[in-house]
Amino acid sequence: MEDGGGILKSKGKVIIANTGDDTLTFLDSKKGKIIDVLDLKSIKSNSPIGPYELINIGNNLLYCINIYDNSLYKINIDTKEILDAVYTGCYPSCIEYFKDNFYIVNTDSNSISVIDEKDFSLIESIPVGDKPTDIEIDKVNMKIYIANSNDCSISKIDLIRNESTTIKLKNNPLRIVLEENHMYILFNANSSPFYKSNISIMDLETLEIENIIDLKGIFNTMLKINNSEIIFTTNIGNGFLYRIDIKKGNLLSKANLLGIPNKLAWDGDETIYITNISNNTLTLFDIKTNSIIYNIKVGMEPNGILFFN
Repeated sequence: MEDGGGILKSKGKVIIANTGDDTLTFLDSKKGKIIDVLDLKSIKSNSPIGPYELINIGNNLLYCINIYDNSLYKINIDTKEILDAVYTGCYPSCIEYFKDNFYIVNTDSNSISVIDEKDFSLIESIPVGDKPTDIEIDKVNMKIYIANSNDCSISKIDLIRNESTTIKLKNNPLRIVLEENHMYILFNANSSPFYKSNISIMDLETLEIENIIDLKGIFNTMLKINNSEIIFTTNIGNGFLYRIDIKKGNLLSKANLLGIPNKLAWDGDETIYITNISNNTLTLFDIKTNSIIYNIKVGMEPNGILFFN
């Protein structure tokens, strides 16, 4: 198994983090039915928890970051037992794993929490820019990139040199995707009096923007299909999923998802999974036929998506 939100061949088993009611929904997506629901509050706390993003690192353990109690949970997938918890910064919103450490973006603390997997303890807190919202790790060159959504910047952390630098930008980055020596960046256009966004391609060697695709509306997330020029992005203003040829800069199609699409994940085959926070559903979308397969009700305010076997 691999990280949630990443790319892998799944067997139809999916876990959804439902922020609004502190539950995790276990689904058999091939059969379109719920296998189990884990109520975190009944196990751990009577106060709001806010499960938000999920990750797995190749075992039967599930790791869940929680935006309300500012924590990372270690959960046994088989027994549905919370094994341990560690506190992070405020509003942990993204998580990645690399070389025995979890790297967690704390949006309201303007920091990255580094948590040791084996000891399950906080070993470092790294300051970044204002309102960080996304993280990508260049595992070949040992660099971490963080999108600072209120700072017109991307923080770059060099793990070899143990130093941090700032890449200044013209607009606020929301989401970033790394592929080879390029970074794909979803921006909010700050200078416009109207709702505008764009997807830009940056050369990581020169830090120059090579291409810009302008979009009308409020776009909140982005997914690039590996080894392809296709990017999917969602407009929360009109509820549409956009399919874009990033190389040609063309809008290929758009599909109405009827709500507020939130997180995107690809199963590595022909299906995109999309959480929808306005109608509390998970949408399965066929990228070959460009159509919705079905919607299934999950918990309140669904966010993170994790594939598991």
